[in-house]
Amino acid sequence: MIFITHYCFRHVRERDAAPPLRFCMRGFPVTTLLGATLMAAVLLTTAFTDEFGLTRAFGLPFLATLAAIDWLRYRQAPRATPSSGEAV
Repeated sequence: MIFITHYCFRHVRERDAAPPLRFCMRGFPVTTLLGATLMAAVLLTTAFTDEFGLTRAFGLPFLATLAAIDWLRYRQAPRATPSSGEAV
């Protein structure tokens, strides 16, 4: 999720013509997309490895539960917009 969030964050900043960030990510977007692809490959291979049976049995439902709680908790929360005097 961090790779996907980073990719979307940078894309929105570029689209909105925001001022450049102080930190430059070398190789963006290739390195971000490569990292996300490698993490997806690890998750995919977990599904086909017998040794990770407990991960499938408990890990995936746990992540689904966390995602549901997050969705229920934040689906109605208004987006905060910084006022002119606040630091971003």
